[in-house]
Amino acid sequence: MADLDWNDVRFFLAVARAKTLARAAAALGVDQTTVGRRISSLESRLGIAVFDRSPAGFGVSAAGRTILDAAERMEEAARDLRAGASADEQTVVRVATTESLAESFIFPALRSLRGKGVRVVLHTGWLRVDLRKGEADLAVRLVRPSDPRLACRKLGSFALRLYASREYVAERGKPTSLAGHSLLAYEEAVRIEGRHPFADLAYDDAELALLSNDHHVLLKGGTAGLGIVQLPSYVGDHHPELVRVMPDAEIPYGVWLVVPQANRRLAAIRAVTDAIAGAFKSSRRR
Repeated sequence: MADLDWNDVRFFLAVARAKTLARAAAALGVDQTTVGRRISSLESRLGIAVFDRSPAGFGVSAAGRTILDAAERMEEAARDLRAGASADEQTVVRVATTESLAESFIFPALRSLRGKGVRVVLHTGWLRVDLRKGEADLAVRLVRPSDPRLACRKLGSFALRLYASREYVAERGKPTSLAGHSLLAYEEAVRIEGRHPFADLAYDDAELALLSNDHHVLLKGGTAGLGIVQLPSYVGDHHPELVRVMPDAEIPYGVWLVVPQANRRLAAIRAVTDAIAGAFKSSRRR
């Protein structure tokens, strides 16, 4: 164990995530033989089989799972070392968030960064990135993390509310329940238990008329009069073509800025986090 090679551990993590030597090799930019040799080296040094081999690929063995968390901590430590060495050089900051948060808050933040030598790469979508694995430098998300290795800061409080177009309300009347109405919803939310946008309401007699994971599609569907749509309050409350319906049916939530502890020291990331926090603060004054 005294001469354990970090590169062997790095290859172990790549195979654990990719499940095959070929995909791990592609992710690491090396050939498949090199990956196999590194895994054999690690198993020889540890004296255990870290993977269960099968026709389906490589699954982490029971013995391998005992070292997986330690290997991920080593990866984080290596990333922290690289971050510290390049603290004054990093100019590209990768930000992960949702489309609606990006449009309402991240874009205004980016305007304040012009001319400061910082370039932002923006990742939007429903799937949450793993900041501990370096998939992004920071995230603006709806769930507060419990991992102490992630620093978080509350940016604001909002609510998911129900809206319909003025045309829809004029035609169908202002709804007091969902019965008989057409509903528009995020497809991913409908599939996830506990995230269904209408889970706390009686909607058995309603029709899920449109499902989409595109924020713009749902917003356009709502304004086109296709049905009742659930939207963040910072979107629906400010859209002139929409009116709020069933005001008691809202779901409050917070928005959090999340950064790996080591990244907080980097000047470029500090500049971006300050700009994002400033954009949320400015929105509260409007």
